[in-house]
Amino acid sequence: MRSNVLRLGVLVLAGGALAGCSQITITSDTIVDGSARIADATTNAVEGTSAVTTDTANDVDARTHAARREFVGSQMAMLQREAARGQGEHLETLAYLMHADDTDAFQSEMQANYQSLFSGEADAEQWLTRLYDAVGTPPDMKVAASGTAS
Repeated sequence: MRSNVLRLGVLVLAGGALAGCSQITITSDTIVDGSARIADATTNAVEGTSAVTTDTANDVDARTHAARREFVGSQMAMLQREAARGQGEHLETLAYLMHADDTDAFQSEMQANYQSLFSGEADAEQWLTRLYDAVGTPPDMKVAASGTAS
């Protein structure tokens, strides 16, 4: 019986490691009548993972000028390629970072403004200025410009 509990514990820990979620620890508190209460251990791990995911999703700083600058700086070649086509994952991500309500319309605007966005050399900061001129300034930049941002 003890061997079965040990195998079960190893299996659960290996599964958690492969899933990349949370570590599930089986202690004497989770052993009842020689068997592990896997449901309780799994529920605790899922709750912990969900809290991290929720905190990340609610991070208001994820869609800032700094985040856009970092993204553009590292993904310029892909943005240029996708803007020429008028669609793509990187443009969708940029639309999200820009607070765009309509991703398809944003991608179309990127394609329509391709020449002004990608003519000549520009670093990420300069390119974002071009982008704001072409498709509009995102709400977080309007708040910062008015001086009410923290």
